[in-house]
Amino acid sequence: MSFVSLTSFKQSNSNITNFSPNLYEMGNENQTAIESTSLLLEQKIFFHSQLSIAVSAADMNFYWKRCDVLSNFISQFYFHSYEAKKLDKNAISTIINELVENAAKFSDKENSIVQIEIKDLGTDLRLEVKNHVTPWMKAIFENKIQSIKEGDINQLYFDALESRNNGSGSEGMGLLILLKDYHLNLAYEFTKTEKSGFDLTIRVHIPVENNQKDLAL
Repeated sequence: MSFVSLTSFKQSNSNITNFSPNLYEMGNENQTAIESTSLLLEQKIFFHSQLSIAVSAADMNFYWKRCDVLSNFISQFYFHSYEAKKLDKNAISTIINELVENAAKFSDKENSIVQIEIKDLGTDLRLEVKNHVTPWMKAIFENKIQSIKEGDINQLYFDALESRNNGSGSEGMGLLILLKDYHLNLAYEFTKTEKSGFDLTIRVHIPVENNQKDLAL
């Protein structure tokens, strides 16, 4: 299966599937968004450097603080390359943390590996987080995507926040945060594995130019 976009905008004239809270008129803003989505879905792409990290899902769950430590490390690692562009370390760390925590929490087995890959594209950081999920977890994820596609992002966010505050779970909260608060371009892909289940890869493009506007909360 190829990557499917999960972007923070809607288009009126596009064959790309988008699930997003913001609606723009066709124009320069939308054209830029279309180009960003096309770039997001490209498998082979030029990059300046690459960082790959593999961690145990069990370790991340048992020592939950490690998700935060790992996210801060990656953010700091790239900060020194983009100091002149005023890269927002906190925003980058939060985005990475949401995806790593989600992958660790919903990985299939205790010995599962969460793979994190970051490519420096110059204007964006391409982040990919991959983990192994069961068919049941795959169905839950796809239902969440369908809810985002058909629902109101603000209401879904509010409902998830209430559920978390009431202690009744907050499935999909991280994804909603990335779409609603950070307006990111995302894509996902399921790959059937030889063992039972699927590898789920979530890809995000994090802008490093004009990021004060693009990543503003």
